Amino acid sequence: MTDSPKSLRRIAANVIQTTTGTIEQGIVVIEDGIVVQTYPFSEEEAMTEWITGTIILRLDNEGKYRAYKGDQLLK
Repeated sequence: MTDSPKSLRRIAANVIQTTTGTIEQGIVVIEDGIVVQTYPFSEEEAMTEWITGTIILRLDNEGKYRAYKGDQLLK
């Protein structure tokens, strides 16, 4: 039996609001719907999507971070 491939997205935004602060010009990495990393933008990275505005990180019921643009969950 083989493992199914993981869904990975790297999304850059003007602002990323986390529970501990705000990252201006930041990147959020989402794997299978869960935020696995956030960091400030420092250089162009391949396979990065760009979204204008703000991404907000929220904890779900299992204590995992999820990323939202407005009311839409980013997966």
